[in-house]
Formats: sequence, C-alpha cells, structure tokens
Amino acid sequence: MQKIIPVSTYQLLQCAFPKGIEDQEYFPLLSILYEQMSDRSLARVIAEFTEKEYHSVLNDLYQVGSAETFFPVVEEVLDSVKQKLIYCDYEKWLLES
Repeated sequence: MQKIIPVSTYQLLQCAFPKGIEDQEYFPLLSILYEQMSDRSLARVIAEFTEKEYHSVLNDLYQVGSAETFFPVVEEVLDSVKQKLIYCDYEKWLLES
C-alpha cells in the first residue's frame, strides 16, 4: 500500500526548510501546523519529510496538542519558522487547505 501524504504541505516544507528542519524549529513548526491539519496527516508529512518514524512524530503532535506549556517556545524561533513558511506561500497554502 502506498503512503499518501499532503503534497502541498510537503512542498511548503521543502521550500521553507531546504536543508531540513533544525531541532529548535521542530516543535514550533508542529505547533504552527497543528492548528491547520489533522494529527495523522501532519504526522505523515512530517515523518516523510524528516525521515522520522510516523508514530514518533504522532506522539510529538499529541504532546503539542495536549499542553501548550509542554515545551518552552522561544518567540524568536516561532517567528522565524513562521516567516520561513510565509516566504513560501503559507497564506496561499492556508487557503488551499
């Protein structure tokens, strides 16, 4: 069975993070995209993009969703991640999603 991932989201990630997602960007990125996608769809695309295990990413998403204070979000990192997404047509992606 072939895995189906949200192609537009994968392309957004490729544009915003051409060298991959840095460790300090990972949870802020999850928290930004968490509000826009289902847990499973987001876990699939992040797992595919990062080459992490799907279940590991899904657990990270559950942590993001269960407590906003689970991880300290540095505002600058959150803003930096959002700016990368905006540069890569995040707002257009939002309209299409």
